[in-house]
Formats: sequence, C-alpha cells, structure tokens
Amino acid sequence: MTILVCTLNYNTYQTMLKISLWCLIGVFFYVHCLQRDTWYSRLHKEATNSSLGVLYGEVASFVHCAGLCAWDDYCMELIYSEISRQCIGLHCVNKESHSYQYVVPSFPQMLYFGKEFNWVEYSGHYYFYGAENVTWTDAKLECQKMCAHFAEVETKEESEWLAATFLMRDSCTSLSRTCTAWIGGNDIDTEGQFVWDKSNATIGFSNWSPGNPSIDFPDQAPTRDCVDLYRDGKWNDRRCTYLNPFICEKSL
Repeated sequence: MTILVCTLNYNTYQTMLKISLWCLIGVFFYVHCLQRDTWYSRLHKEATNSSLGVLYGEVASFVHCAGLCAWDDYCMELIYSEISRQCIGLHCVNKESHSYQYVVPSFPQMLYFGKEFNWVEYSGHYYFYGAENVTWTDAKLECQKMCAHFAEVETKEESEWLAATFLMRDSCTSLSRTCTAWIGGNDIDTEGQFVWDKSNATIGFSNWSPGNPSIDFPDQAPTRDCVDLYRDGKWNDRRCTYLNPFICEKSL
C-alpha cells in the first residue's frame, strides 16, 4: 500500500510538473508574440505539398510549434498535426544557407495556421505598412517574406489613399521631407527607365513631386534609383540605401 501511494504521488507530481512547464511555455510564447506583434489564425485551406517546407520535427504541442515558427522570421505559416505532433514551417521565399525539403503532409487532418499582420484592403488588394526603417533592398525582402511584394501604384487615387492611410500621422512635421515609405518603383537596371519591381513593367501612371525624378539635380540621378512615397501622395526618387518604412501589397 505504501508503495502504491508513493507511485500515485509521484505520478501526480509528474503531471503537475508537465502542466506547470507548458503553462510557462504558453506564457513565454504569449509574451514573445506581444513583443514581435505576432499572432496566429486558423487558415481554412488544405495542407499541400511545399518545396519551401521546413521540418521542425515532432513537438509536444501547437504552442511549441508556433513558437518555432515565431522565432523563424522567414516562417509565415505552419502546419501542425495533433495526432502525430508533426510541426512544419512554411517559407514564402528562400532563406540563404537554409535547407528545404519537399513536404508531403502525412496526415489529412493537419491544422494550418498563418501569422497575422495588419493588412488593409483597398480596391481588391491588401496593403501592409512596415514601420521599420530599412533600405529598399531589405524592404523588398520583408515584403517577400509575407508572400507579398512592393506596392505598385496604378492611379492617383491609389497613391493618395496609400499616403492618407499610412503616412498621415500627427508626428509628421512637413509635407514632403518626413513620413515617407518605399514603394516598388525603381530604375536600377536602366537609368531613367522606371519599372515596377515585381512585374518589371514600365511605369505608366506616375505621380512625381515637382523636380523629380532628379530633374532639379540631374547629376544625382545615377545614384537615386528607388522610389518612395511622400505623405501627400507624390513620388520621389532616392538613394536605395536610405532608411525608410515601406508598403507591401498582395492580391485578395
């Protein structure tokens, strides 16, 4: 009888220890999500084969799986099986020096989750404002990570809507010199021929600010290859190494 009681107490202790451990993991994961402004929502689609799958392996819970994805800044979606506890992270763009595997989900009822971001809908497209100041090249990568691309502006109304939605803030102190954001226009390949980054299509509609692109200072044109949006909806060509926020776009 004594041995049985000791066994029950030990089992109870082990159970309580596991519960406490997962509560701590859950709290830590919650705080981590708050710090990174990262949350997950259930995606209503089937898990399909992916060439950009990262096998995180067998983990104890969805919280653990989501934590692995949260720490991987290239991971935008994850697949998790409550049966096999298999955890798979999905990338939208290749990460340098990273090995990918062609993932075939082994269970038909795997749960599909995606990171939540503050996308804003306008005229059949979603737009995201990245507040971090980065170069144009780094901003492009940030958009690609989210399975999106730089904003490509097609009308004056769209240009003004983007500026009013993302750049009109109380902290802005001037009309054109502050509160700007990268968009997809550039003439990196051919000087003076501005194209959209994703489609590589020549820019048709344009909304240049007075004196741009580099009309007032033509000697600077060869070094000002990337386009940013002013808070009045006008455009400016700027050095691609300038540190700016950015606007991403994706279709519905």
